[in-house]
Amino acid sequence: MWFFKPSEIAKIGMKIEENGAAFYRALAGTTEEPEAKALFDFMAGEEEQHYKTFESLADKLQGYDITSFENDYEDYMRALANNSVFATGVNPVELAKGVNTVTEAIDLALGFEKDSVLFYLQFKKMAPEEEEFGVEAIIDEEQKHIHRLLTIKKMYTTTREEFYIPKGDYGDAEI
Repeated sequence: MWFFKPSEIAKIGMKIEENGAAFYRALAGTTEEPEAKALFDFMAGEEEQHYKTFESLADKLQGYDITSFENDYEDYMRALANNSVFATGVNPVELAKGVNTVTEAIDLALGFEKDSVLFYLQFKKMAPEEEEFGVEAIIDEEQKHIHRLLTIKKMYTTTREEFYIPKGDYGDAEI
């Protein structure tokens, strides 16, 4: 039997979304750029809604076990969870305080959103068939977040290189 149960993976999703909301709220509180502030406020609200969805999923998945995956897949899921900045013990508010520009904030957020999509895609494979739609809906929304972030980033970059090459050191977040 697996170490993870689907309900536990949903709880990891809750933590990711809770930290994501705190991160975006902190960014919204520190930026003076109206478009960026509106984006970060919107993203925080979205993460709060995702938290509620995962909370509901965690309750629904209490009795489910995972039996159909290989042990190395469990290791893969554990590695994804451990490498997601929003799932670990990193303080999202302190992380946001270390950001100096809107483009740095967006680059960091893009990395987190991509990590979330990757984690949720794997979670969907483990969810019972009748609950896959809930995870799929969050994946779709996370992908829309990436698109929004990229759209706003275009407003704050002037060259192609500046748009495609992120600035700053963000620890484990791969951007």
